[in-house]
Parts: sequence; structure tokens; C-alpha cells
Amino acid sequence: MSGSHGEGPKVGPVFAYSTKRDEVERFYREIAGLRPKPGAARGDAIWLEASNAEVVVSKPTGRDAPAEVMASAGFVVWIGVPRVRDAYQRAREAGVTVGEFQGDYFFARDPDGRYVGFYTEDEHGHEH
Repeated sequence: MSGSHGEGPKVGPVFAYSTKRDEVERFYREIAGLRPKPGAARGDAIWLEASNAEVVVSKPTGRDAPAEVMASAGFVVWIGVPRVRDAYQRAREAGVTVGEFQGDYFFARDPDGRYVGFYTEDEHGHEH
């Protein structure tokens, strides 16, 4: 790999939408040893930290993601890209977007059907 740390795409956070949010949080804290993210509000989403990434356990409600994304039992990996509008356009042209562009993030599906969130590293209006 070439280039300095911080250039190019960035993976994280990883989201899990769950109706059992508190139980799932407890699993990742007690079994995996993740710790609550300092300063993160506890509302619908609980932010946990590992040494190299964040895991977010969120209630499947709200407006941050399309209903089909929130209904997924798997993880939603977020990837930070320098030019999110360009990535959205490429994903839209490929027919893989889920929902609409949200100003600084969007969702897509990979070829196996996994949901992926893409967010901008240029603008910091969203917490991903």
C-alpha cells in the first residue's frame, strides 16, 4: 500500500439496526469488550468503540436510513469517501442506490445485497 495514512476511502462506522438494541449493546460490551464512545448521546443509537473502528447499535426507527436498510439483520458498513457526490452518481448509474442522496451520505447495495453507507469526508454535517 502506498500513500500516507488518511488518504483515500475510510471504513467505519459499522451499524447494526436492532429491535434488541440494549441486548445487542450488552453483547458487544461484555463479550467483545467494546466501550461506549465518550460524549456520544444515547438516543436511538448507541456508539461503541474498538481500537480501530466504531460499532453503532441503533433502533430500526428514525429518518437516517431507508426502512429496508433498517430492517436488515446484518451490519451496515460505512465508507468515508473524499467525493461522496461523485460516488453517489456512480452508484446511481449502476442502479445500486437505496433511497435518495441525503446531502452528505447515501446507501447502496453491493453485488451480494449487503447495505453499505457512503459518507463524505469533505463535509462534516453528519455524524458518520
